[in-house]
Amino acid sequence: MGDVAHSDSQNESTEVKCSSTKVAPLEDGKKSEQQDENTLVNSRVARLSICEGNAITDDIILSLKSKDKVDQDADSTNGSTDSQGKRTKTSKRRRRSSAAVPGPGKLKPAPKHSASGTIQVKKKKKILKPLLEVRDRLDRKINVRELRDLVVYAMDGNNNAPKWVTIENRSAIQKVIVLLVPGLQVEDFNLPKGSKFSESKEQLRESHLKGLNDPTIIKELQAFPVSAPGSNTSLFSAYNSFVNVQLSKNEKKKRREELENRKITINDLLMSVDDLLENDYPIHMETAGLTDELRNELTQRYEEQPVKYLPTLSFEHEGSHIFALDCEMCRAEEGLVLARVSIVNFNLEVVYDKLVKPSVPIIDYMTRYSGITEEKLSDVTTTLQDVQHDILKIVGTEDILIGHSLQSDFDVLQMRHPKVVDTAAIFDHKAGPPFRPALRYLASTFLNDDIQNDNGLGHDSIEDATACMKLVKAKIANGMGFGLTINTENLFNKLSKVGVKSMRLSDTGPKLHVAGTNHLESAIRCRSDREIMSVMTENLNKYDLFVCRLRGLEFGRGYATPSALRPCEVSTPEDALEFFSASLQEVYAKCCSGTMIMVMSGSGDTRQWSGIMKELNDLDKEVRAEERQKLQKEIEDAVEVARDGVGFIILKRNGPLE
Repeated sequence: MGDVAHSDSQNESTEVKCSSTKVAPLEDGKKSEQQDENTLVNSRVARLSICEGNAITDDIILSLKSKDKVDQDADSTNGSTDSQGKRTKTSKRRRRSSAAVPGPGKLKPAPKHSASGTIQVKKKKKILKPLLEVRDRLDRKINVRELRDLVVYAMDGNNNAPKWVTIENRSAIQKVIVLLVPGLQVEDFNLPKGSKFSESKEQLRESHLKGLNDPTIIKELQAFPVSAPGSNTSLFSAYNSFVNVQLSKNEKKKRREELENRKITINDLLMSVDDLLENDYPIHMETAGLTDELRNELTQRYEEQPVKYLPTLSFEHEGSHIFALDCEMCRAEEGLVLARVSIVNFNLEVVYDKLVKPSVPIIDYMTRYSGITEEKLSDVTTTLQDVQHDILKIVGTEDILIGHSLQSDFDVLQMRHPKVVDTAAIFDHKAGPPFRPALRYLASTFLNDDIQNDNGLGHDSIEDATACMKLVKAKIANGMGFGLTINTENLFNKLSKVGVKSMRLSDTGPKLHVAGTNHLESAIRCRSDREIMSVMTENLNKYDLFVCRLRGLEFGRGYATPSALRPCEVSTPEDALEFFSASLQEVYAKCCSGTMIMVMSGSGDTRQWSGIMKELNDLDKEVRAEERQKLQKEIEDAVEVARDGVGFIILKRNGPLE
């Protein structure tokens, strides 16, 4: 019996798989004979599975063992001889599973047989629907990073399962829709005005968003407090935190090696149209990648603006075609105005340096930063128009302009240029995105140069322009990884590596342009929430992941103001909330079963925080630090309110799985 039991264990571990390989038919006589034998063996196994008497059991086992012995003998006589008369092995006949008889112990259920004695094919298991449940004992707020990690787990499954939710049948989650909706308030969930999401966990579990009337959605909706990224005294971008995934130690090492080994030219550092738009640069109509549609839209908007920006022109010239530019500014009632402009060429030679007499009264010379005094400008006659005329003779559209946050320089120059390298964009802040590095920090860290020192004389525009040119040269010499923290990876790029197709929809342009319709990453700039929801609904069956930033409620409640370059119609808070609720129900109705919809505000009420920050930013740097200390308590209170956000998840489980 020991041998028989051993055979059973071997057969139990063998997985039966279907094959599409065709087998040659047996001759009629042999086929009939083998079918009779199989029927006899199957019959014996069937009797064995239901018999209770030991004598009958022993008799059946003995007959099966005898049959197996005959099979083995037949196998041993089926060999062939080679040319030397030696015996050669042929492929052994696979021992049929009917020879496996369980040893002592509990018998496993025997396979079901039909009346003819053949084994019935097991029916395919029904696909289970996914289940996701926020843990009841959660005693803290969820942060944006944890929401992002849930999306990564739902789409990939290779990272660890989030501890704040219970997930079953993760692989049945077929689609994820993330809706970032700043501006949501406690009253929108029928909670008392003045209460906090962070203190209303239990009430949130029983609440739902106003305007939702679909009982299935209300039943599936799970709401919870969300903490916006930041600290006790600061608030960070929820969107940036969501789309940037922390890299592991090995991933950082690999990524750094890839970037450092990549040879680059200055053209690899140019800002794209989307980079320029996201950083509020005035757009030159000859910028590479500018579509006809966007060109027409920008042309119309610029014509409607009171201040006309001059574009650089195309012309041939000798000498350098790469320049670094920096401006110094003073403050007038109308805002910042030009007071000095300096340009250096690729060889670090000064090709232009002029003081400028503003056309409006100066209310603050900002000497500590600009180095400009009333005395320096007293005899100056050069105007802004003179400077514009001069620059148009130096820099052509084919030339490259380098600077640090050049959009502010272009604004005071009232000019546009198509080829820009921004040192604030090609180098990272030491804390990583979304922070932007200061030029003084970059010069000290990567050039060992001490610029903008605290000597009371202010910045020097020639010194700053020279530092920018040196930084770009160092970047080109050391590779793309030079000056980057490489701590995070873009969410969409990460998921594309496992075949996830994603679409981003927002009012700003993407960081990455996608060529071709079959690419895994796609991004579309939309003018309104209505357009975002419409585009997403049209593409529901084409993508696995959607990330949408809806700003109607944020603008309607005054949490933020639309960009001057991207003006939009601002709805009332009531209309914006009603539209979102209706759109959410429409998306739920049209998406397939197995779709997870995640909604988050990203932040709380930011109005008080934004007001304090605006007041501080309008102050001189030294005064600003002192005033910030005085407002420490107010800042902490404002940040606490601004970081008190909300989120909810709806998992569609009814209907067929696609």
